[in-house]
Amino acid sequence: MQINLNFSRSGLYLGLVFFVIILILPSPETMSAVAWKTTAVAVLMAFWWITEAIPIAATSLLPIVLLPVLGITPIGESTAPYANPLIFLFMGGFIIAIAMQRWELHKRIALRIINYVGVKPSSIIVGFIIASAFLSMWVSNTATALMMLPIALSVLHFTEREKSDDLPVTNFEIVLVLAIAYACNIGGIATLIGTPPNALFAGFMLENYSIEISFVRWMSIGIPLAIVLLPLMYIILSKVVFPIKLKELPGGRKVINSQLKEIGKISTPEKRVAVVFTMTAALWIFRPLISNILPGLSDAGIAIAAGIVLFIIPSGSKKHQKLLAWENMRDLPWGILILFGGGLSLANAISSSGLAAWIGESVQSLETFPIILLIFAVILIVVFLTEITSNTATTAAFLPILASTAIGMGQNPMLFIIPATISASCAFMLPVATPPNAIIYGSGKVSIPQMAKAGLWLNIIIATILTIATYYFFAYIFGVEVGVIPDWV
Repeated sequence: MQINLNFSRSGLYLGLVFFVIILILPSPETMSAVAWKTTAVAVLMAFWWITEAIPIAATSLLPIVLLPVLGITPIGESTAPYANPLIFLFMGGFIIAIAMQRWELHKRIALRIINYVGVKPSSIIVGFIIASAFLSMWVSNTATALMMLPIALSVLHFTEREKSDDLPVTNFEIVLVLAIAYACNIGGIATLIGTPPNALFAGFMLENYSIEISFVRWMSIGIPLAIVLLPLMYIILSKVVFPIKLKELPGGRKVINSQLKEIGKISTPEKRVAVVFTMTAALWIFRPLISNILPGLSDAGIAIAAGIVLFIIPSGSKKHQKLLAWENMRDLPWGILILFGGGLSLANAISSSGLAAWIGESVQSLETFPIILLIFAVILIVVFLTEITSNTATTAAFLPILASTAIGMGQNPMLFIIPATISASCAFMLPVATPPNAIIYGSGKVSIPQMAKAGLWLNIIIATILTIATYYFFAYIFGVEVGVIPDWV
């Protein structure tokens, strides 16, 4: 705690010192004064974001103050990104997730999946992986991990009571809890609302290039990637790093059955939330097919409509009670929404001030390196940086820089920013890397060396897979041609 406090304090002062120094010093000959001031703001925000000198959301409000005061962008332009449609998409997703949590629909879904898969050691782990990944596509990965861990600990506790003294369960425990954390991280990659970096990427593309990344378009790369990474993660954990020799798990079925008995039959509120959730997901997926009938329909509009409906539909459990009340919105992570706006506002300033163009011109010498090696380097940098920093803040800081770098090298910005966005959710080594990692570490069932051992394997292997996927699969899906700058840039 003391180390973190000193780290934050150092970031607070260093950020301010560099901010003032940059403003005092004259701008480089090839850079405009406005771009130089934007550099000062970007450096200050990067320091404060990475070190969490003040709350990340508070740092994200700086553009509203600094950009107009320094003459970089007027107040209207500075605040407009805080109302980006992707922010409302995420808000609607959060509201649906809160409704699922309020009526414990997410717990029922998880238990049903685990019960269906089976209760052998390998089956239980696979069940927890599928349940954690699926829920993290729609619900905060933090909330998913918080909900899945007690269920897992119940299984482990009952197993400890039922097992004989010579029955090895240690590796099973380690793999089970790590699999939950890692599945939450990977599952979030699959949809735009699964994890904040995904929405930041879509917002960045819309704000800077007027390119819409729809829900279904992101799923076309997110779902296949998750399908590949989840089994790979399971194999690495249970077969390579922590081999599981346990063939039978005593008491596993009893735990799941008791949990299902405890939640009872599906309630009326759960059914109604499930209907809203299913219809919302269907509209997101099939929106391109009905765009001719409802041309004004958008993913963000669908999300907010679903949120409003949840405040209208009666719960059916108590008189005059709705599926959601405004008091429930205290659990909505408003800070994440503000962070989106701050990141997009900074990115807009970097682009409009000429700083992006200057960065692009400065890195033209890198075009002599093989592009696939540069993609791999970008992924590794982001993966290992997010081991110690917020993945959302890192993504917000890196997107405009990487996009400018790609353009300066004569490449499509998507070649760098798509893998950077995804790799921000692929930090598996340390508890501080992601909230699910921290939650699982807090269970006491896994140590930092054990997490680091498994995470290092995953970081390197997944970075390699992401590189290949970017070069061949993502580029195909998004129409990216290597060595060609698209017209929309």
